[in-house]
Amino acid sequence: MLTSRQANEQGSAMTHKYSSYGKRVGGFLIDLLYVWVPPFIIGFVGFALLFSDMARPVGIVLLVAALFWWPVTTIWNYIIRQGKTGQTFGKARVGTKLVNEETGQPIGAGYAFLRWFLAALLGTVTGSVFTIVDLIFPAFDDKKQRVLDKMLKTVVVDSSNSSKPTAAPVPTVEGAPRSLYS
Repeated sequence: MLTSRQANEQGSAMTHKYSSYGKRVGGFLIDLLYVWVPPFIIGFVGFALLFSDMARPVGIVLLVAALFWWPVTTIWNYIIRQGKTGQTFGKARVGTKLVNEETGQPIGAGYAFLRWFLAALLGTVTGSVFTIVDLIFPAFDDKKQRVLDKMLKTVVVDSSNSSKPTAAPVPTVEGAPRSLYS
């Protein structure tokens, strides 16, 4: 694993296959569905069950589950998972990955939290103007980076063409019984 200093000393720039804007939008939409739709459905059913005397306890449990879904999935998906692997649930489905521009490695949970927090803060402070510009910016940028990606020196790259390790074929002997695992 090269650090940015080592890469600069060697005089080699990391080359990346930047993800297309369409793939980025697809991953974003899948993440939105994953984080926001389940609590609305669970909450709606839970709310409806509150009006039934026999099912009221189930309704309360479902409402509590709906309230916890958003923060738990947000922390796990955008901070822990993306920081460790470079992929959110949506990015994994469309074959993209968030990495440090200089090292090509996932950014870590601390940096992922900073990225998420800055997006929320700047979007709130500017009345969502920053969010709109940030989400549209990759369509017009050579590296397909959001404004936040430029600030934090991160890029979203295609991960679908990366080679994944495969298991070696299991040798078989003709006439020998096959095991359950081969």
